[in-house]
Amino acid sequence: MSDTVRCRLCGGRHLSHLLSLNDLPISHYLRKSPQDPDPRFTVGFDCCQDCGLLQIVHAIPAELIYSEADTYTTGFQRPRHLDDLITTAVARQDPGKAIDVGCNDGALMEHLCHAGYTKVVGLEPNSVAAGIARKKGHEVYTGYLTEQEAGRIVAKHGAFDTLFLRHVVEHVPDLEDFFAGVRTLLRDDGLLVIELPDVEESLALGSPAILWEEHVNYFTRALAEHMLRRFGFQVCDRRNYVFGGGSVAFVAQKKAAPVACALKLPDPAETIGLLHRFAEGIERQKAELRGLVSSARSAGYQVLLYGAAPRSCLLVAVCQIADKIDFVVDDRQDIQNRLMPGTSHVVRPLAEVAGAAGDKLLCLLGVGSENEFKVRKRVEDTVKAMTVHVSLFPPRDTLQSIAAARRAITASQK
Repeated sequence: MSDTVRCRLCGGRHLSHLLSLNDLPISHYLRKSPQDPDPRFTVGFDCCQDCGLLQIVHAIPAELIYSEADTYTTGFQRPRHLDDLITTAVARQDPGKAIDVGCNDGALMEHLCHAGYTKVVGLEPNSVAAGIARKKGHEVYTGYLTEQEAGRIVAKHGAFDTLFLRHVVEHVPDLEDFFAGVRTLLRDDGLLVIELPDVEESLALGSPAILWEEHVNYFTRALAEHMLRRFGFQVCDRRNYVFGGGSVAFVAQKKAAPVACALKLPDPAETIGLLHRFAEGIERQKAELRGLVSSARSAGYQVLLYGAAPRSCLLVAVCQIADKIDFVVDDRQDIQNRLMPGTSHVVRPLAEVAGAAGDKLLCLLGVGSENEFKVRKRVEDTVKAMTVHVSLFPPRDTLQSIAAARRAITASQK
């Protein structure tokens, strides 16, 4: 228990260590050559005993994560729920002037323009992604949202009617300054559309895939709503989506900011219990996955990891299976022929691997669960091997998938 640091959500001083992940690479930094730096870190996760927020207190410095080497963009994901999210906002307020904070390569900005927003501006710290958005014709500021930065943007454009904030707040170490910037950007009664990872199901499944060195905050739904109330927003609508491992979204209206100390905190007991079961679940999943991969190799199976995005990279590092993988495949051409973080594996297209794979294959599915059925068929049609698949990401239950794969491998030996 430490009383030298404060919870970044409630300000409490009672934080306890939950778990550490050791020897982690920067999971979106795919190297061009083996000579490129591949730094490793130990990342500790603490739990606030006053509110229950899981958080990385001592985060990896932003300049190391979001460096010039950061070429990770998100437009390839093509979330199917963006139109629903925008429609939910438009149902509350006519599309007017909007800003997308954390706009990455401009994918959401394109949807906003098509939805009739009269002006769309972006803010993005990743210079590579911001450059791609500008090439699409969008006006994008490069930097982090602070109250000072928000003031500069408003001085040019005026306050915005709607602010979109998709998968950003989980990255923010200073929530006070960040939300001061949010409030500066929005007009009175303006709408905040915020989307966050839905961590609760992943925590219940004991999946390490929910963790990421970039995500310094892990909000349950109750804590997300408390955060919005604390910074002066009234929740109007809620949405849940299963895409990309699951997310929870809120449409909230800007109101007068309440006094933080006057707000009642959610009861942390249930969340703290969930977090302790989560830490135990990670150890079980690590042991089961390592055991499966080892037994598959002993049975003559080669091992293919399909998907080299950050969740896959972190899971491989946490479960320590890099040396047991034969091939890493990803469909994204921009990361092919690069090295998967923390490993010596070159990311290849599936067609290039097909001829090298043997007649028995264990395929680790490091892709969104909504895309698994497509990937399974693609692997089986291309590789022409007897293939056993394992789902790595929530909301699929990886332990159940491992057990099914183990049974299939055992049956193949008879």
